[in-house]
Amino acid sequence: MAKFRNEIIVYACIMAAVAEIISLFVIGPDLLFAIGLVIGTAVTILGFIILVRTGQLLMDDKKRKPVILGYVFRLFLYGLSFLFCIKLSLRCGCGCGCGFITVHFGILFLYGIVYRFIKKKKNPLNDWVGTKEWNDLSVYDDEDDDW
Repeated sequence: MAKFRNEIIVYACIMAAVAEIISLFVIGPDLLFAIGLVIGTAVTILGFIILVRTGQLLMDDKKRKPVILGYVFRLFLYGLSFLFCIKLSLRCGCGCGCGFITVHFGILFLYGIVYRFIKKKKNPLNDWVGTKEWNDLSVYDDEDDDW
């Protein structure tokens, strides 16, 4: 799982660098846009790490509380960082918004393009061999949660 996570983080950083290079041609050198891009990329990478960790906790401990708390924390983190960047300047906020999607573009590039067209390697996200049995969802129940 760590290899999967780290590979996506590397591609997210590459996408942030590509976004900065494109911004140099579109809006010119702007320090505030670059600051927003760095903040947005750092926050989205941290959010992705939290997402992976809470997913592991869900699968290992079969409890939903860490997932819900991680989700709320990530929303708060995104909102706080975006508000901070917007307060600095509109271009900083736009850079932060671009930074928020770097992980998504990294995943799209890595698993949608690289594994499908460039490498003839098997996509690790599509490694199902034959039919899979689905788990009984009743085992994923918190002791004090009434869903």
